Amino acid sequence: MKPTPGNQQTFYRWVDGSGRVHIVSSLESVPQAERAKAAVVSLDPDAAPTVPRLPSAGWRPDWVSFGVGFAVALVLAALFKVLPNGMRMASRVALVLGVAVVLTGLYLGVVRGSTGAPDAGGLTSPSALIEDAKSAVERMNLRQKQQEEELKQIQAEH
Repeated sequence: MKPTPGNQQTFYRWVDGSGRVHIVSSLESVPQAERAKAAVVSLDPDAAPTVPRLPSAGWRPDWVSFGVGFAVALVLAALFKVLPNGMRMASRVALVLGVAVVLTGLYLGVVRGSTGAPDAGGLTSPSALIEDAKSAVERMNLRQKQQEEELKQIQAEH
């Protein structure tokens, strides 16, 4: 049955034990044990596609990151202060900046490790975090495309 204007179609989406997503046209097609977890998916051919938005929680500071950053700034200031005054200013600045780069790399390594990156090491560059984010977006877009194709296929069958 092809959708007609004003004819909303209802499907049921459920995930099996292996993580595979299934979309069926009747609740009876969902295994009894999975029915309580099945989500209703409604398609209205007249409705404009919408992208669901998560509720905005507003900006909230990450106090742990703030604390780490503040502590690092204090360490760098103290390091600059305790270096001998006889050192050239450029040498003192270069040494402090070198320590700042290493500490930043360690912090980014911890952040990357907290995301579950399998090859997260001790030192990480910002570009590694950006590549991780790009990869995650690509995987998400591919999965969304697969789900849209599944819905189109089911819609074409009915």
